[in-house]
Amino acid sequence: MRYYVVPEKVCNNNEWEALSVLLGNAASCVVAFDVKEPPEKGAKQISEREVCRLLTRLGVRPNLKGCQYLRTAVRICQEDKEELDGITKRLYPSVARQHKVNAERVEHDIRHTIEVSWRTGDEQTQREVFGYSFHEGRRPTNSEFIVGLLDYLERGEFAERTTAAYGLSGIS
Repeated sequence: MRYYVVPEKVCNNNEWEALSVLLGNAASCVVAFDVKEPPEKGAKQISEREVCRLLTRLGVRPNLKGCQYLRTAVRICQEDKEELDGITKRLYPSVARQHKVNAERVEHDIRHTIEVSWRTGDEQTQREVFGYSFHEGRRPTNSEFIVGLLDYLERGEFAERTTAAYGLSGIS
């Protein structure tokens, strides 16, 4: 017996039907369609605006390519947490495809952006997000930085603080 797993984004609906009929008619074959799970109910959706605000407070300059790559990485990881399981084998290539560069470039530019921002960012925000700051003599790795951003934004603390700081109740 042969098993086929077809990724979700390979075919449109008409092609799905034709493929399932074609492969389903074979007596010695089983077809499984790999479809992503829907997001968890109650999971906080992170806006692009929240990501940009937090990156700015952390000292990430928007003119650096790594800033764009970090925003993309956070969005990808929010959609599929499994991307974090293999940051060099899965996440960097996913980000690279979207920006039409190679994975090594993504890794390098994110690392450079973290190095630059770590010296200039808000120390209190660094402590809130990562539990330590520049003055303690270490900086987060790329994966620690991305996980820290994602965890902090999903907890919703940043949106609440930003809203309260600007007197914008009920706006996110």
